Amino acid sequence: MAPAISGIDVDAGTLALRDMQVDFGERGFYLAGGQAPLRIWIDNQGDEPVTLEAVTSPDAEAVVLATEVAGETPGEGESTPAPDESSPAPDESATPDADASETPSAAASETPEGDASSPTADTSPTAGTSASASPEGEPASPTLEGERDFTIEIAPDSFVRLAPTRGSFLLLDGLKEKLTMGQTVEVTFVFSNGEAVTVDLPVGTPEVAPSRSYFEPGHAEGAE
Repeated sequence: MAPAISGIDVDAGTLALRDMQVDFGERGFYLAGGQAPLRIWIDNQGDEPVTLEAVTSPDAEAVVLATEVAGETPGEGESTPAPDESSPAPDESATPDADASETPSAAASETPEGDASSPTADTSPTAGTSASASPEGEPASPTLEGERDFTIEIAPDSFVRLAPTRGSFLLLDGLKEKLTMGQTVEVTFVFSNGEAVTVDLPVGTPEVAPSRSYFEPGHAEGAE
């Protein structure tokens, strides 16, 4: 039987990419022009470190490395990427702890945004933290900050989990169209070992199924 997960699994050389999906979020959809977080496991089964060098999508303006305040302690064999300390954090409260020797970090550039003379990409936060109403009448979620220029190293015989509940995660920024359940977005992952993986990531399912009733609120169970 197929596992009860909604993500995509791909093998690329010594890399195993698992449970790749768009996070379901609170509402299960994301508005055009907004952001959508991704979930992904990257396992390096080889003998040499491999670096995730770029992530792109034709369905969004950019894919950035964002940071969630609440994090969990990495499990055995897991390394947790962390943003560069020179970048402003979205919240001044707690940040996840990680061993600096095993923690890939987002590469930062001090070049001002828009400077075409720099060979590196823009590292300025992509958006502010205020929310605004959408043209469709739906309340927009607060935008998150992230680094456009980043790298994530996966040590040999180790894995990295990127999810919006665990610290650093990948974030589609500036969606070109509204994204809902049943739809997919194309995302390409480029690694330092020459592997390039292009997949269509589906919108995931909620971790906890919502309660539902097929009857009116006043219709008690067992009543005739």
